[in-house]
Amino acid sequence: MSQEQREDLFSGIVEALLAGQFVCAITDEQAFEYLSKEAYSDDVDQYLKKIGRCLQNSGSGDVYYCAYTAINSTRRRAAVKEQFAQTINLLEPLVRWLKLAMSALQKEATIQPGDILRQGELLSAIELTQTLTDDLAKITRSGPFATTREAPHEQLNHLLKKLEDNGYLKSTAPKATTYVATGKWSHLYDVLEFIHTHENLGMREEGEEDDEQQELML
Repeated sequence: MSQEQREDLFSGIVEALLAGQFVCAITDEQAFEYLSKEAYSDDVDQYLKKIGRCLQNSGSGDVYYCAYTAINSTRRRAAVKEQFAQTINLLEPLVRWLKLAMSALQKEATIQPGDILRQGELLSAIELTQTLTDDLAKITRSGPFATTREAPHEQLNHLLKKLEDNGYLKSTAPKATTYVATGKWSHLYDVLEFIHTHENLGMREEGEEDDEQQELML
């Protein structure tokens, strides 16, 4: 890779991270391999720290993202709280979807980066079991995955597209019905583990400690 190519890749990665994107081997293999090299990830981290950000990696090492190094201004505090609220808003429907998918695919393990999800396979299992059909309807009845569609195949199609829009899935081709799970699931599991560890998160009055916890998560 030439110096010019490295500089272009560096710039693209930094811009993507600052835009709130998650970088993994599924969404951008070249960028992920770049960040997997310690010297290059250090360069990105040092650049981000100059503007009050830092490079973070999920506990499993499957995805990179950007976080604040400190919440020391009203603007940053407001930005972190908004992002935190968006994450919390997605948690319940995402967990419900995980349970549904695991049941439909008869898997004991949770969805992992690189897992293949086929819409037809999921739909066949869901339509065979009334409980799963009801679960799908509940997930798509309200909240971030809501739709007015009533047929299971339309609800599932809508849900998978929403998961793709939110960065949790990537379709294998335009208009394809086969998806690959991205590294963003690893970040979700880190968030769930964080909340489990801090069971009283959000139950105290807002203060510096809550801000610090949100900063660590995001």
